[in-house]
Amino acid sequence: MMIRVCETNETAAIHAIINDAAVAYKGRIPNDRYREPYMTMSELERELEEGVRFWGCTDEGGELIGVMGLQDKGEVSLIRHAYVRTTARNQGVGGKLLHDLLERTAQPVLIGTWADASWAIRFL
Repeated sequence: MMIRVCETNETAAIHAIINDAAVAYKGRIPNDRYREPYMTMSELERELEEGVRFWGCTDEGGELIGVMGLQDKGEVSLIRHAYVRTTARNQGVGGKLLHDLLERTAQPVLIGTWADASWAIRFL
């Protein structure tokens, strides 16, 4: 596995990973907050415009299998949109991404998730 910055031409892959992984929220977060797709392409593009920089983890073949965003907000950095493909879960991908992103900032880091996303809370 390799961690690297995502390129601008990988927006569709980032979008696919987010929406594949977000299926785990179905039935666990408020029904009025879950939809398919969980994140639209225009929402992702807005996040990118607002300064979220995505980093990705690739498998041995170079395919993105997980993504995590880092957003500089001045006094703090935010970890945003941490998602791993369903087929690549429980293989250390999220941990590798989180460790790498924490190394990339000297600022305090804030991370949030849904209260009912127990797997995410255990991970964090």
